Amino acid sequence: MNPFSFPIAVFVIDADGRIQSWNKACEKLSGFGADDIRNSQLDDIIAGAGEAGREAIQYDRDGDVDATLTRKDGSTLPVHVTTARHVLDRAHPDTYSVIVIPKEGEKSPPASQQMIQDAPLLDIIEGLPCVFYVIDQSGHLLLWNHRLEDALEMTGDEVPLLNVSHFFDEKQRPEIKQKILEAFETGSSSHEAVLVGLHGKRTPFLFNCARMSLGSIPCVFGTGLDISAQKETELRLRVRERAMYSSVNAIMITCCKSGDNLIEYVNPAFENLTGYTLAEIKGRDPRFMQVVGFDEEERGRIRQALTRRESVHAIVRNAKKNGEIFWNELRIDPVINMDGTVTHYVGVIDDITLERQYERRLQHLANHDPLTGLANRTLLQEKVQLSMLFAQRNNALMAVAFLDLDNFKFINDNYGHEVGDAVLKEVATRLSHNVREEDTVARLGGDEFVLVSTSQPSIGHVADLMERVRVGVGAPVHVNGKDVIPGVSIGVSMYPRDGDSVDRLMRAADAAMYHAKTTGRNNCQFYSEELNKTVHEHLSLKARLSRAIQGGELFVGYQPKVDLHTGAVIGAEALVRWNDPENGVVSPEKFIPVAEETGLIIQLGEWVLRRACSTLRELQEQGFPDFTISVNLSARQLREADFVQRLAAMMASHHLLPGSLELEVTESHLMEDPEKAVEALTQLKHLGVRLSIDDFGTGYSSLSYLQKFPVDNIKIDRTFLREVGWGQRDTVIAKAIISLGHNLNLIVIAEGVETLEQLRFLREYECDQMQGFYFSAALSKQQLNKVITSNVHLHS
Repeated sequence: MNPFSFPIAVFVIDADGRIQSWNKACEKLSGFGADDIRNSQLDDIIAGAGEAGREAIQYDRDGDVDATLTRKDGSTLPVHVTTARHVLDRAHPDTYSVIVIPKEGEKSPPASQQMIQDAPLLDIIEGLPCVFYVIDQSGHLLLWNHRLEDALEMTGDEVPLLNVSHFFDEKQRPEIKQKILEAFETGSSSHEAVLVGLHGKRTPFLFNCARMSLGSIPCVFGTGLDISAQKETELRLRVRERAMYSSVNAIMITCCKSGDNLIEYVNPAFENLTGYTLAEIKGRDPRFMQVVGFDEEERGRIRQALTRRESVHAIVRNAKKNGEIFWNELRIDPVINMDGTVTHYVGVIDDITLERQYERRLQHLANHDPLTGLANRTLLQEKVQLSMLFAQRNNALMAVAFLDLDNFKFINDNYGHEVGDAVLKEVATRLSHNVREEDTVARLGGDEFVLVSTSQPSIGHVADLMERVRVGVGAPVHVNGKDVIPGVSIGVSMYPRDGDSVDRLMRAADAAMYHAKTTGRNNCQFYSEELNKTVHEHLSLKARLSRAIQGGELFVGYQPKVDLHTGAVIGAEALVRWNDPENGVVSPEKFIPVAEETGLIIQLGEWVLRRACSTLRELQEQGFPDFTISVNLSARQLREADFVQRLAAMMASHHLLPGSLELEVTESHLMEDPEKAVEALTQLKHLGVRLSIDDFGTGYSSLSYLQKFPVDNIKIDRTFLREVGWGQRDTVIAKAIISLGHNLNLIVIAEGVETLEQLRFLREYECDQMQGFYFSAALSKQQLNKVITSNVHLHS
């Protein structure tokens, strides 16, 4: 054991150097008894100590000096003496401690052997699991153990030389001094502080001090418990507590008491989420927030897990303070103490309300049309299947109706997609208002809708429903100051009559809808086996027509046009014909509507134009520059953005003379959008082509637009000539058209002339030109060439 671990000799002197008190170590070290020391001067015992002491007293500072202690037996001992003011004694501020330490290396006098008697106590002090210290009123250590030396990184020689306040950071020193004073004055004190070692080692301790006396010297002795591990634990706990406090997830801690789980803590995120503060809900059962009647299965899982003292993960709905319901993903984990008892539960709450709303939105989008909100094809299949099952179980009728808007492409092309979308939304609303809650309305895409009506009493009731739907949908839609009339074609299939599966019912309704389209539109048709055959032929025709255009099955016939004044052949109309290898010649009345419907009319029309241009070029090279060939132009071609440019390039490549090519457009097509028609016709007119209004009288032209159209000819539709010869009344319209055309300086052409009576009528009323079977049917290019070169004329 280090000799300085034994009690140190301390004298207390006044300002004059007179000894006031001393400890037992002084008597043992010097050999003097109490009577010898009392009222003696310090210089009488320690030579050389008085001068250092007086200097310390004079300048109010610690004084250190090497001196010689003279024992009672006359022997001497080299010692180190420190004189320090009693800064920790407010009652006697003018007293001083004189600490006497034998110098290392010197032999201790025989009297020091008596201190060995205290060895058992010192062994105990050295064996303490903490630092031990004794401090006098000057703030110096009188006794300590090796654990203090380790913490201070000092040797036993260095420890007593410094005031204890120097063992701490400068900022902590006033607090340390106050705590030691408190121990001297009140008998005890405790505090936490960090000892700073000589080489920078820092160790936190919990110090406990108590007042005592060593002989007549008042002292404070105490212990210091190393709390490094505790501080690290506290730091970790503070970090975790801060993490909980700052977490974006709501956290709740409950305490298990008497079988209940009561709220002990909630973090700010919980308060922000629910609106409840900790003060409002502390001590309450968390179940007060649950929404009664919801998520019972999940809450049952939670109760079972808590009963088994296990972790649990669940998704439930709770109510906020304001009554708002929110979805939360909840994770609950038990907190178990050292003996295995669950004392608390920690619940982490993640607000997933937005995610649930998004999931529901995605689910809705997956089953509903985003524009109209109606069921989509996926949900429709399910609804039809369920309706079939219901009808089967209840021996009821069920209807599936396909609806297709008649004028939607026109609406989109002429008014724009914004108006088109508005029309679709309005149609969806009208359909929904016309059916029962248990019925289904779906949109398949584009302008196609499906209606599924369950448990109908009879087919007659279905027919009445479809008529209401047709009238309701067909009413004008007011959009951006315009009245748009959609019109609708409806096809209906019935379960179980028309099919026993979803696919068969859907195909049957689709077939009926196509039939409604081909029979004039804006009507309703019910499916039948005969209709199925017709639709099958229609679909087959569509497939074969595409092949025909590519495969050379089409050809052009030329029907001559005759000048009624001279009888000469002055032109011809190019008429496309189809020679189907399987079914022979197919009537244009069958395949032209299919071409219009599928969009193949664009490709077909350009194919006819090229052949007409080629024929014109050949005739011009043969010396017939004034001969004209007319080609029918569809509304789709007229609406093509680059049609004029393509036609100009085609005419240029064939070196056609101006006026040799004539384009015919039906009156009804022109009146679909008169303003755009005027613009398109004007551009064509600039190319040098002639323009003709076909089927004049069958549409709804206004005289104002007829004057604006830059046309050269009008053609009387054949229907106005059929009854010529049967009565005066039947010829009124034909006469009016001839008169109107001449008054507008237009050439009037009659088509479909088949009888001599019709010819005489036309000549009588000075019609300009005619074409029809009376003179000639459509001819091949070679036959036309022969008629022209032979100068064949019309004879009355």
